[in-house]
Amino acid sequence: MKNTLKITRVETDLLILGGGSAGLWAAHRFAECMPGRRICIVDKGPRDWGGLMAMAGGDFEAVLPPDTVDDWLEDLVYYFDGLCDQPLMEAILSRSAERMRDYERFGCEFFRTPDGNLRSVPQRGLPHVRLYPARVKGRGGELMAKSLVARLKDAGVTRMGRIMLTDYLARDGRVIGAAGFHCVSGEAYIFHAGAVIAATGMGGWKTSYGKNTPTGEGLRMAFAAGAELQDLEFARVWNMPRLFAWEGQTHLFPLGARFVNRMGENFMSRYSPVLGPNTDPHFTTVGMALEIRAGRGPIIFDVSPLRDEDMVLLKPQTGWQKLNYEKLCGLGLDLFKNNTEWVPQMTVSHGGIRTEIDGSTAVAGLFAAGTARSLEPGVYAGGFALMTTAVTGHMVGETAAAWLRNADAAPAPDEAEAEALLERAFAPLGREGADRLTPKQVLTGIQTAVFPHDVSIVKNGPALERALAEIRRIREEDVPRMAAADPHYLLKLHEVVSVAFVSELFVRASLERKESRAGHFREDFPHPDPAGPAWLLVRHGADGRPVFARERVPLEKWRVPLTRCYQDNFAFVERKAAGNVQDRPS
Repeated sequence: MKNTLKITRVETDLLILGGGSAGLWAAHRFAECMPGRRICIVDKGPRDWGGLMAMAGGDFEAVLPPDTVDDWLEDLVYYFDGLCDQPLMEAILSRSAERMRDYERFGCEFFRTPDGNLRSVPQRGLPHVRLYPARVKGRGGELMAKSLVARLKDAGVTRMGRIMLTDYLARDGRVIGAAGFHCVSGEAYIFHAGAVIAATGMGGWKTSYGKNTPTGEGLRMAFAAGAELQDLEFARVWNMPRLFAWEGQTHLFPLGARFVNRMGENFMSRYSPVLGPNTDPHFTTVGMALEIRAGRGPIIFDVSPLRDEDMVLLKPQTGWQKLNYEKLCGLGLDLFKNNTEWVPQMTVSHGGIRTEIDGSTAVAGLFAAGTARSLEPGVYAGGFALMTTAVTGHMVGETAAAWLRNADAAPAPDEAEAEALLERAFAPLGREGADRLTPKQVLTGIQTAVFPHDVSIVKNGPALERALAEIRRIREEDVPRMAAADPHYLLKLHEVVSVAFVSELFVRASLERKESRAGHFREDFPHPDPAGPAWLLVRHGADGRPVFARERVPLEKWRVPLTRCYQDNFAFVERKAAGNVQDRPS
C-alpha cells in the first residue's frame, strides 16, 4: 500500500464531513466557541460550493411574531401524524428566528412588502407554518453559502474539496477520523481528529439537478461505525416537470396553482376536498400515481389561476435558475405562462442517523447535523431544510466544542487498519474483466427496482418483496463487479455502494411499517396503526447486519397531544374505489 499510493495525513481538532448548510454552520459556531482550534471541512464536491444550499432558492422558515413556537409545534405534530420529536423540534423552532437574523446580518435579504414587512407564504394548508422568500430569486441559497464561507475564511477554517471519504476511523469505541481519496488526483487521505461531525446529508438516487450528490455514504459510514439509523421508510417523492427539474413550486400552490388530469379535472380536490392541491408533494404524488394508473394521465400543471403580482416571488432574477428559465422559454416552455406536463419523481431518502437533541450519536466522538440526522417523516414544507440545517449545524457546533473541552486526546489511528480500509476503497480502481460493470449500470438497476409507483409511492407488500429481492441480488452480484477507470469514477462507484445500502433499507423499512402515516403510504395498509405512532429504528444485529426495532413515540410525556393527523384529510383508497370524479374546472 505504502509503495503504490501517496497518503496525505491531516491533523485537526474538528473534522466536518460535508460543506453544505449544516457543515458550514457547525464550523462557524465551533469557531466562535473555541477560537484558535483547528477545524477542517471536507466535501466530495468543489471546495466552498455550499452543497444543496447553493442550489436552493434561499427561502427560509422561521417562527416570527405573531406566531409562537407552541403554534408551530402544534402544526408539526399534526403535519407529521405524531412522528414529531417534540423536544427536538421545540429546540429547533426556538432558534429559527436567531438564524434568520444572522443571515440578514450577513447580508442576505428576504422579500419585503412595500410597507417594509417581511412577505410570507403559508405552507401545506397549515395555520402557522410559513416560509419567507429570498429577495434575489435564483441565487438566495448561493448567497447564504458565500456569506458563511467568508466568515470561515476569517476564522481560519481549513476547507478541502473533491475528497470522497469512505470510512470512519475508530479506536477504543471512539471515532477519531476518516479515510478516503481525492477524486481527481487519486491521492489517499487519512484524517485524525478529536471530534467528527457528519453533515453529509441524506441518501438518494441521483435523479435531478439538486439531488445528484446525496447518496447516503454518511449513513452507511455511521452505521458501520456503530450508530443507529431511523426513518428509512420515508423518501421524498417530488412532483417535477417531465422535461426539466425546477426549484420553487412550494410557492405556487398556496397562490392558486393546481394539477389537473387529461380531462382537466382538479383531481386533488377529489382526494382531499379541504386541502386540494395546496398540500405536501407526498400526497400530491400519490394522487398523480392513482390518476395515471387509472388511465387519466398525463398530469398537467395549471398556472392559469396565478396572479401577475405574485410572479415577483417566483421568477428567477439571476443565477443558474434564470439561465434554465431562459433556455426553457426559448424552447417554448414558460413555467409561469404555459401549462406543462408534470410527473412524480423519486429524489432523496428522509432516513438519517439517530441522535440526541444536541446532535450526539451512540458512538463517542461522532456527531450529526442537518439532514444527515433524522428530522422529518417524509413530508416537507418549503424552507424547512434551510431552517433545520442552519439550526442543527449551529447546535452541533456547540455540542462538539463542549464535548472536546472535556474529552481526552484522541488516540492515534491504527495505521494497519487505516491502510486496509484504503486498500479496500481503491480495490475497484482499474479492475479489469469482461464481466465488469460501470457504476452507472448498477445505479440504473437500483433505480429500476425502487422507482415503480407500487414500491415508492403507492406501496404494497408484493411489489416491495419483489424490489427487495432485486436489490439484494444487485448488492450481492452486481456491486462487487463494479470497476472504475479513474478516481472520478471511483467516487461514483462508492456513491452507488451507498445508494444500494440505503435502497435496501428503504424497501425493508417500507415492508416493516404496516400502516400509512406521514410520508409513507401502503395501499394494503391504508390506515394508521391504532397502537399509535412509533419510530422504526435500524440497529445492529448479533452478526452486525441491520435489524429493525420499533420505539413508541412517548406522547404522554410531551406537551402537545396527537388529536388529529394530516393524512386524515385524504381518502385515496376509498375515493379511488368509488371512481367518482368531481370538481371540474369551469
